[in-house]
Amino acid sequence: MPTPVPTHRMIEAFRAAMLSGGISAAADSLGMSQPSLSRLIADLQKIVGLQLFVKQGRSVKPTEEAIALMDKVQQSFLGLEEIKRFSDQLRTRRMGRLTVCALPALGHSMLPAAIDFLRQRHPQVVVSLEIASSIHVAGQVRNRQADLGFSSQGIALEEVETVAELGGECVCIAPAGGLPAEWRHVDLTRLAGRPFVSLRGSIQHRLDVLMADNPGGLDVVAEAGLSLSVSELVLRGLGISVVDPFTGVLHRQRGGLCLPFRPSVPFRVKALALGDTRLSAPAKDLLAHLQAAADALHTVNIAT
Repeated sequence: MPTPVPTHRMIEAFRAAMLSGGISAAADSLGMSQPSLSRLIADLQKIVGLQLFVKQGRSVKPTEEAIALMDKVQQSFLGLEEIKRFSDQLRTRRMGRLTVCALPALGHSMLPAAIDFLRQRHPQVVVSLEIASSIHVAGQVRNRQADLGFSSQGIALEEVETVAELGGECVCIAPAGGLPAEWRHVDLTRLAGRPFVSLRGSIQHRLDVLMADNPGGLDVVAEAGLSLSVSELVLRGLGISVVDPFTGVLHRQRGGLCLPFRPSVPFRVKALALGDTRLSAPAKDLLAHLQAAADALHTVNIAT
C-alpha cells in the first residue's frame, strides 16, 4: 500500500494557520469553515507523525516541529510565488529576467552599480539579486535558481562552469585621516602595532601566514565575517583592515580611506553558469561591465 503524502490543500491550511496565528483566522483567509481547516491539519499531523499545534487556552500554539516544518513550506511557496510573478511578466510582456546570486563582497559593492547599468541598457529586463555564501552560490546555479553566480571559491559541481573571472588585489582600508597622508600604500610591517579589524576567512588566513615571521603581529580588536561589516567597524574608528578590492571601492565611496596593500594578496571571483545553457545578452553585458570595472581596479592598484 503506498505511503500517504501530504496534499497541497493540507500544506496550504498549515501555512495559513502559521501565518494567521490561529485556526479561525486561517479558515477565514482561505474561505473555508473552521472544522474543515482543523480536519486538514489533523490529517497532516497523522501523515507526518508529528504534533504541530497544542492548545493554549482558547487558541493554539505551534510546536517546535511546526516552526521547523514552516521553513520548508515557505521555500516551496516562494517557488510558487516566483512562478506567479513570472506569469505576470509574461502577461504584461516583460519577459526578460536575469537572476544573479553573489557572494557579499561583490553583491554589496560593485553589483548594484552594474545592475543599474544593465537596466539602462536593457530596460525590459527584471534583475533579481541574491546575496549568499560562495558554497551556496554554486548550488543555486546548479539547481537553476540563478542564471549567474559569483563565488570566491572554485567549487567543482557537475554542469557548473566558470564563464569569467574577476581579479584584483586586496587593499588596506582605514577611517578618513586614519593613516599618514604621505603613504601611497600600506605594507605588511605597517600593520603591526595598529588596531586591526579582522575579516574572517581566506584573506585573514593569508595575512596570518604573511605575519608569521613578523614579531609584532596583528593587534586584533574586532572581527567580522562580512566585508561590509568590517568596513563599517573601520569607518567607526575601531582600526584598519585588509579586505577585497571590491569592498575597498565601497569603503572609499562611504568616506573611508583605501590604499593598495603590499605584498600583493590576490582576490579572485569566479562567474559561474550552467554549461548546458547559453548566456543571454543581458548576462553577457553584465559580465563585460563587471570585468571592465575589475580590470580598472587592478590597473589602479598596480600603478599606485
